[in-house]
Amino acid sequence: MHLADSAPLRVALFGHGHMGRLHAQKVLGMGAGGSREIVLFIVDPAQGLSAVPADIDAAIIASPTSTHAAVALPLLARGIPCLIEKPLAATLEEARALAEHTHVMVGHVERFNPAYGVLAGVDARFVQAERVGRFTARGTDVDVILDLMIHDLDLFLHLTGEDVTEVRANGVAVATGRYDLAQARVETASGRVGTFTASRLARQPARKLRVFGAGEYWSIDLRERQVARVGWGAGDLEEQRVVVPEQDALAAEIGAFFAAVRGDAPYAVTGRDGLRALELAGRIQAAIRG
Repeated sequence: MHLADSAPLRVALFGHGHMGRLHAQKVLGMGAGGSREIVLFIVDPAQGLSAVPADIDAAIIASPTSTHAAVALPLLARGIPCLIEKPLAATLEEARALAEHTHVMVGHVERFNPAYGVLAGVDARFVQAERVGRFTARGTDVDVILDLMIHDLDLFLHLTGEDVTEVRANGVAVATGRYDLAQARVETASGRVGTFTASRLARQPARKLRVFGAGEYWSIDLRERQVARVGWGAGDLEEQRVVVPEQDALAAEIGAFFAAVRGDAPYAVTGRDGLRALELAGRIQAAIRG
């Protein structure tokens, strides 16, 4: 799709909860300070397509995960590009149907975290991820694997570029009837390993990533946007702080989506990417169930 530079970008936003409000704030801010006008329509997912203007250019799906497929599929069938919040869908069947469309982008926002961006080109051999937060009712329509861990599963798949061949995991349901705490270990055919801890019962939130490569170790605080590198190839284990550029991850994600909608760039996180992360999450859930 190529849009005229002078035409306003007409965007429908589905969902007005926590993530919907964040998306609206970023989109409206981009329109106010950007080079082209953005017209935003906020739509209740329960209203369906009847509430969507016929001439919209794009849609952002920030409604509950269980509604993603029902909302997005009719829009995609009309050729309307969709940015769909993670996880892509509630079931693999729905995710596969969404991933068939090339004009889908998935909201794995950590891909746009500038602290993660410093890892570009790193040969990740061993990845440790910890993502924990205080308990809130938000996101409890899915378990902690789909709510929190899936961010780091996507990062692991993106960093290594390989398929997972082995999965071990355990988890427990405490507050919601779904897994609220989970740990997993995955391995690829070439021996690259990822370990993941996710909890929504922690006293203090944390989002940390540790990446071991050839002769180097990276310690990344995704929440605080702090990065340190230790190189041991020459026997020097001194920690070096890495400058992290300023970047609003959600605004960058939305900006990348709009660039793809305009035809200026490919979709940065494809439906296939979202499906791979969801498939791995499903394998972790199955491993926990035994």
